[in-house]
Amino acid sequence: MLSILIPTYNYVCVKLVTDLQQQAEKLECPYEILVADDASEDAFKRENRKINGIPNCKYIELQENVGRSRIRNILGRLARYDYLIFMDCDASVVSNEFLSRYMAVRNAAEVVYGGLVHPEQLPSPKVSLAFFYEKHAEPHFTAEKRALHPYKVFRTFNFMILRETFLKHPFDETITHYGHEDTLFGLVLKKEGIKILHIDNPLMNCGLDTNLDVLLKTEESLRTLYMHSEKLKDCSEILRLYGLLRDMHLLRSVSFLYHLCRPMIRRNLLGKHPNLYCFAFYKIGYYCNLAKERK
Repeated sequence: MLSILIPTYNYVCVKLVTDLQQQAEKLECPYEILVADDASEDAFKRENRKINGIPNCKYIELQENVGRSRIRNILGRLARYDYLIFMDCDASVVSNEFLSRYMAVRNAAEVVYGGLVHPEQLPSPKVSLAFFYEKHAEPHFTAEKRALHPYKVFRTFNFMILRETFLKHPFDETITHYGHEDTLFGLVLKKEGIKILHIDNPLMNCGLDTNLDVLLKTEESLRTLYMHSEKLKDCSEILRLYGLLRDMHLLRSVSFLYHLCRPMIRRNLLGKHPNLYCFAFYKIGYYCNLAKERK
């Protein structure tokens, strides 16, 4: 009845799988936990191979890195059961009723999104940007508030979907770089009229990126957005703001200010006390400059 699917890359997720398996045993229904490794380094593979020794669990090693969209599609095709729960490998279970809460609403919608939470205390100054950014956003993403914009706020970190629905509407494999595969997936669900039920059934995000990795991933995500801007034009705040600045003939000014302030902003964002307003400007400035260079 239930397939739990976890893509992983350079992360040890043995504890996550163990916790989920213990909960799944109490459901009294057929289940499987599949972990697909997207060509991680050998040290991570050696640890994750322990998953094969856990009942009803399987660790699958890909020989080449295929990206965030394709690896989820591979897992969906390999799954045997009707209900699929996808989650990220750096998640942590925070409730003993995590799986049972999902199964209790399995007939309420084709897609159910449980949400995510973050540590209460800053784990390390090295991850301050991700921590403060996510903690600032967290109060705005309760199930009640997510339900106001059910498709716009969809993330792949923790959701359940009917296997039949997923096979009809897989992730877009033209997105091969980091970012926006979840945005586009939510947009497809909206266009197809597939209901998303939002519930408070979060997993903990334990894999906060360092400040430098956040900037690198943000830049890669913005490049992905530019490459797929036509597909994503109705669901991106960056694209909406870019269009507004273009209509007001301010793109050149924003790009100039970004160039002028970029070294100072990066120093702030890489430090212990990053300013989220600086981060917001960095993103739109980077996108304006990117669009200018590629025209």
